[in-house]
Amino acid sequence: MDIFRSVVENYEGHVVTKIRLVNDNEAEISCFTMGATWNEFLIPSEDGDKQNILLGFDTARQYYENSLCCCQSIGRVAGRIKDGQFEIDGKKYQVPTNENGNTLHGGPQGYRFLNWGYTTSRGTNSVSVVFQKHIKEIRDGFPGNYLATVVYTLDNNNKVTISYSALNGERDTLFNPTCHTYFNLSDKRDLSTHSLMVNSHEYLETDDETIPTGRVLQVDDTPYDFRKFKNLKEADDENGGFDDAFVVNGPGMATKPTAVLRDNESGRQITIESEGTGLVMYTMPEIDSGIKLSRDGVMDALPGEGVALEAQQLPDAINHENFGDVVLKRNEKKTYHISFAFEQK
Repeated sequence: MDIFRSVVENYEGHVVTKIRLVNDNEAEISCFTMGATWNEFLIPSEDGDKQNILLGFDTARQYYENSLCCCQSIGRVAGRIKDGQFEIDGKKYQVPTNENGNTLHGGPQGYRFLNWGYTTSRGTNSVSVVFQKHIKEIRDGFPGNYLATVVYTLDNNNKVTISYSALNGERDTLFNPTCHTYFNLSDKRDLSTHSLMVNSHEYLETDDETIPTGRVLQVDDTPYDFRKFKNLKEADDENGGFDDAFVVNGPGMATKPTAVLRDNESGRQITIESEGTGLVMYTMPEIDSGIKLSRDGVMDALPGEGVALEAQQLPDAINHENFGDVVLKRNEKKTYHISFAFEQK
């Protein structure tokens, strides 16, 4: 198992380092310190090349030239908070907003805008990069300060585990992180050969600004029913794209994977497991012109070219009692784990 480090660039005064982790199977991942970003998940192929099954960019700067949040760490709170407002123990808070008067993905100064310090570690069957940063109220506008840790671990089973921790908070605050992972497991520029299974029989109703209304809807007889594998592009076309939250890990369901994404043509498969109450799926139904993903060379990215699968507590959970607990109490430690296990079928 190997660890490699290289300086990528200087971005807005930040020296951005790329850390590569390689396992004994020659599978590897890379991460950027900027945004604690998951840059690559490279899988060896029969011809000796390596296929990156993540969507991403070659430089840190490119991640900030669009709004995709591509494979970046999201915190303190993933998803949207309505009006940027919430209460903790009866005390009302207003945090900075950055989308239609709402707070999206931690607001304008969330995790993904930070350049993280890092260390690395090596075990018998795994290798890790550990990112740490003091999250400060004066910067992101959320109450309290705490020490945040993001750990990416690649093992010899070709599984990547991301662990998000927060501890030593000085005040009660919110904590609902995720990695905004985008996948395309195929050699195509669409999802036409992908099948998806989601361990969910419910999804959230949202309003015109994609804010949960509080209603939980059944997936039966809708494009949202992924309880058995079905073609992702066909469902996406039927629904006009997805930017939706599925309810996962409900009663009797926590022993099953959160989701499984499979490319039927290549046989590549990712199994996602998490501890959260939600899985947000975003299929890029509309994207800005001029976005050039690494996998596409000089060509512009296409709508529907990949799928984001974000394991987390349900969005706007602080304003809905039944969506999961996202309060980090003073001096409490919380850790969430999300794993992505690769298989070649």
